[in-house]
Amino acid sequence: MPDFHRGVQSMGKDKRVSKSRLLKIAVCLFVVYIAYSIVMQQLEIRERKVALETVQQQCQQQIEENKEVERLLAMSADKDYIERIAREKLGYAYPDEKVYIDSSKN
Repeated sequence: MPDFHRGVQSMGKDKRVSKSRLLKIAVCLFVVYIAYSIVMQQLEIRERKVALETVQQQCQQQIEENKEVERLLAMSADKDYIERIAREKLGYAYPDEKVYIDSSKN
């Protein structure tokens, strides 16, 4: 009978050892999963920072374009500017005004 108890005791140790191994494997897998998650999050953060910088640059360009358009609009409200554009680009003149065109420039 003492041999029987030894066999039961050694089976108990084997079960404990196998449970211990499973626990170690599970912990290792969990640590690997956590490390993988952290690395993937860091990569996603880096990608989003690059995307944010791109959007910020586009926003800055649009702000500059808007300022230029506002400047042109403000300028177009100026009577002198309108008159100059009408004369130079459209060839307009006042009704009592005589315009001479220098054909030697062409």
